[in-house]
Amino acid sequence: MAHAAPKRNTGGVIREHHLPPLKVTDLEPAGGTRASGAPAAGAGAKQVALVMVAVLAAVLLGGSLAGRAPVEQPRHRLAFDEPSPASVEARVEPGAGESAAGLSASEPARPPEHIPDGWKWRTVGPLRGRQGNIAVWTGSEVIYWGGDRPGRAPEGAAYDPRADRWRRISRSPLTNRTDAGAVWTGREVLVFGGVNGGGRQRDGAAYDPARDRWRPIAEAPLSGRIPLAVAWSGTEMLVVGSRGYGLYDGLQEAAAYDPARDVWRPLPAVPIQINEGASVWTGSELVVYGKFLDRQRGVQGPDGRAKGSALDPVTGHWRDLPPAPLSGQSIALAWNGSELIGWDHNRYAAAYDRLSNAWLTLPDLPLEGRDCLPRATSAGETAFATHCGQAALFDRDRWVWEKVEAPATAVDPPVWTGDGLVLWLAPSGRPDDGTWFRPMR
Repeated sequence: MAHAAPKRNTGGVIREHHLPPLKVTDLEPAGGTRASGAPAAGAGAKQVALVMVAVLAAVLLGGSLAGRAPVEQPRHRLAFDEPSPASVEARVEPGAGESAAGLSASEPARPPEHIPDGWKWRTVGPLRGRQGNIAVWTGSEVIYWGGDRPGRAPEGAAYDPRADRWRRISRSPLTNRTDAGAVWTGREVLVFGGVNGGGRQRDGAAYDPARDRWRPIAEAPLSGRIPLAVAWSGTEMLVVGSRGYGLYDGLQEAAAYDPARDVWRPLPAVPIQINEGASVWTGSELVVYGKFLDRQRGVQGPDGRAKGSALDPVTGHWRDLPPAPLSGQSIALAWNGSELIGWDHNRYAAAYDRLSNAWLTLPDLPLEGRDCLPRATSAGETAFATHCGQAALFDRDRWVWEKVEAPATAVDPPVWTGDGLVLWLAPSGRPDDGTWFRPMR
């Protein structure tokens, strides 16, 4: 690889506090060190203080961890990804059953005062505020379905960015849920798993946008779960592992679903136990990286680095990958067509080169440290990083990150359409609610 940057020392301690509910994340302040084999400090304040004293002493004696001095950053508690209640109940219109909710009276009628450079603002659409929904590009529309808070009926809608047009979609045979896995097959959106008030779900369904019809899919040979990784291989939906904290989570089994025959087949289990992480499809392999965390998001074991493995669905073989020089507690991945680009909540970044089977250090993301989980979007030949209302693009030619503007309340990653990014900020009463589009061609 021509642009390889010098490798940096990845020694250090990773620390994160308990993850509050509803995606309000309380992470280590920015300026921490690269992930290493050092144990994560998940004990009480006394142990944390001892670690901080040790680190400070090492710096004062003439060195700094990972080649950088510790930087004190104020802690942030960001809760803007939790939609606030609408001031007026949504109007219900006759139509497609559960998806027939009208527009809320609080929907923005005009663009916000500030339009981030490179973005176009459009109306928010027919769905109420929610989180944990699926968002899948079909080649002409983004399909949004599910999410929202427990107890509410599921709703779905499709957005066409070229025509700037929303439409409601028909009723799903599934119960409402959050954090389901979803892929586009070229004909249908496949949905599997997720969680709701009834627990973790093990059923799925397929939606055909051309006919606006759903169908249930065959019963899976998997238990109910929030999938750790879901990908479309070209012929099958791959479902791998399970996401969730605690000793009884981190299921390792995997399976593949063939929509043409409506059948599942078992796949070899993930060779490493991961219950928090990220994944990406490279065109031939499903790559999974992450870590096994306890209920306080602490690392189990002495090594804080993200561990990985790659599945070839044709042979059914998993191959071990080298540990990433990134935190296993919070990692995001994207594929730029030739390299795997990863980064963590400390804004450290690295690239995995398949030919050399090695990770190469990249420049840090030029973003402020905020208590938010990292998010990434594979966007053609680049990677788009989202971090609590901030964003950056990876330039593969210059091997650097470029900071770009983003809507101030952006938390979830946008959807890549092939020629741009669609970011839906659901109705929440905030000034930049709406459907945002960033052209990329």
